[in-house]
Amino acid sequence: MVKADLIKRAMETTTRDSLAARDAVHAVFESVASALVRGDRVVLRRFGVFHAAPRKTGVARNPRTGEPAGIPRGRVVRFRAAKDLRNLPGSS
Repeated sequence: MVKADLIKRAMETTTRDSLAARDAVHAVFESVASALVRGDRVVLRRFGVFHAAPRKTGVARNPRTGEPAGIPRGRVVRFRAAKDLRNLPGSS
């Protein structure tokens, strides 16, 4: 499923037109992204938690050449699925 599919589902389940549904989906994604940039956790009940975790510096290797490549310090987004999402039928 891609963003366009989410917009289509929002149009089908509400009485919104395509522009309003698109704006609503974009607003949700922008809100999540800006919260993660600020360092906040985003908790979606019965779905999961997004948070930005620090990434350590390190050294990796280029698989083709074997040359070392530095990994810069930064942050990476992590997601932990809620219990309801993990226990869905068909999930492993």
